[in-house]
Amino acid sequence: MNHENESGPIWDEENAKWYAEKYGDHISNPITIRNANLNKDDHLLDIGCGTGTACREAAKIITHGTIIGMDPTPTMILIAKEQTSNAIHNIEFARGSAEDLPIESNAKTICTAINSLHHWNDYQKGLAEILRVLKPQGRFIVSDEIVSGNSCGHGEGALANPTNVSDEIEKAGFSNVKLETYEENGDEIYLFRAEKL
Repeated sequence: MNHENESGPIWDEENAKWYAEKYGDHISNPITIRNANLNKDDHLLDIGCGTGTACREAAKIITHGTIIGMDPTPTMILIAKEQTSNAIHNIEFARGSAEDLPIESNAKTICTAINSLHHWNDYQKGLAEILRVLKPQGRFIVSDEIVSGNSCGHGEGALANPTNVSDEIEKAGFSNVKLETYEENGDEIYLFRAEKL
């Protein structure tokens, strides 16, 4: 369905359009943004932004800061740009992977990863990159859809369940790691909060 290179998963145009149609407006985007405690002057990086839904939701709150949506798939970036009004001046979409963020160090007040952590080629490298780009006291928000068996729905391994995800975030060097759950119209997400000291 897709192939990967060193910088992350690359989906062909057909698969990206299918994903955008099926999951682009997934409820996890607005639930996450509404519960991320955003400020009007935040500088947000959304990793694995897909069609940009979360970025557009965030722009309703972040009116004096900046928002960058990043995705390794060119078609996703194109769709995100097409779906975003020119009237929103503080959103930028760029191609990039979690493992090699084209962002300067200590630049962002908050990073989000909404249903994207399990797509990263090397999540440990990605978490280290997020620590690098966050300002001191910067916040990191990971959210994931809750599926059957209260798992994160990504098979076996380090990201298989919420306890493991929390442990991996903490092992990466983040502080104050917390796990919360949110439900809306029958859909549930895990929301992980963490901070850079």
